[in-house]
Amino acid sequence: MSTQQLDVKKSWRAIRRHRLIVAAVAAVGLLGGVAAGFLVPPLHTATSLVVLPPPPAADPEKATGTQSIDTQVFIAESEPVLKSAGQNLTPPLPTEVVRGRVKVTAVTEDVIKIDAKGTTAAQSMRLANAVAEVYLVFVTTDQKLPGDLGKKTGARVLEQATTARGGNMAIHLGIFGLLGALIGAVAGSIGVLAKVRGDRRLRLRDEFADAVGLPVLASVSSYRANDASDWAYLLEHYSPTAVEAWSLRKTLHHLGLDVKGRGPLSLTVISFAGDDKALPLGPQLATLANSIGISTSIVVDSHQEGSDDAALSIHLVVVDREAPHVAGAEPTTNTIVALSAGTVTAEELARLAVAAAADDRNIDGLVVTDPDPTDRTIGRVSQSARRSSSRLPTLLTGTARRTK
Repeated sequence: MSTQQLDVKKSWRAIRRHRLIVAAVAAVGLLGGVAAGFLVPPLHTATSLVVLPPPPAADPEKATGTQSIDTQVFIAESEPVLKSAGQNLTPPLPTEVVRGRVKVTAVTEDVIKIDAKGTTAAQSMRLANAVAEVYLVFVTTDQKLPGDLGKKTGARVLEQATTARGGNMAIHLGIFGLLGALIGAVAGSIGVLAKVRGDRRLRLRDEFADAVGLPVLASVSSYRANDASDWAYLLEHYSPTAVEAWSLRKTLHHLGLDVKGRGPLSLTVISFAGDDKALPLGPQLATLANSIGISTSIVVDSHQEGSDDAALSIHLVVVDREAPHVAGAEPTTNTIVALSAGTVTAEELARLAVAAAADDRNIDGLVVTDPDPTDRTIGRVSQSARRSSSRLPTLLTGTARRTK
């Protein structure tokens, strides 16, 4: 799987599987965005309107009433105007700061709008008015800028900035927080996809079946046994849910082990070392078999738990991942492999199949414990059949969770 390109469906499934990690990174981004919002305070915006001065009568072209509004906007945003406006504030503002806070646009062919931002409402209004005043001086007098404003000729300001808008801290923090959460979610998703791309462990039932060409007989929820008391409770008081009982019953039925009155039968349940979710499958099957009237014993190595004349004996075999070894285990009527989603690779499962074949042992199928919640496959259809047929809705079995 590491060499395969991740498609959209696999990517989405991986993100859903690791949604807690993505959510945690998004939460960190949210907190970071809020913190950034406090460090970068919200800016207030004020607006002043300026009517363009009449063109000089000495200019025949401008005397006709034609003038370039784009030129006037360019002048209002020029460095001399912005520098002088920044110097006329108290305290003064650097030219680069003023340039980032002032935006001049043309409203009509004769009116320009000056939007100025400030950390306070008063500062934004003063900056908008200062830019308007300096612009008028620049276009109506011969004064050199920056410097003394000089004497204005005529009233050119259509509307002074007397109010400011924006600057709401709650909205400001909300925007920064959402941006931070979005960035965090994207970063978390990218990290998850990078991790999954190098993860070769099998998670889908079809992947298990395809790895060794064996069907998935059933999917069940695991019983978490952490110590001796848990195992004792499992053997004496385990009560599966309806979904679990049906899945376990299907496993026995598929193997022909649920027929009463037949001669002594035996089943080997192989699991991998370290796969704690798959280890309890044998006792779960034994408990279910006893509940439907089939006397069952459990055999671990040479130790047997239950009656010697039980109709069904279940042998538990745990193998090493790197070097699975089943030779020496007592031959049984049937053999299955129990494994949980996301614990073994295709190579490890194939090595187990090879070791079983070398011991003249046929593996009848696989049982997946705790299947991936996003798994919509069944593990009982061949690859060729899946490629030639359309997808059908799949009923998920064995995904119900039991609480002790």
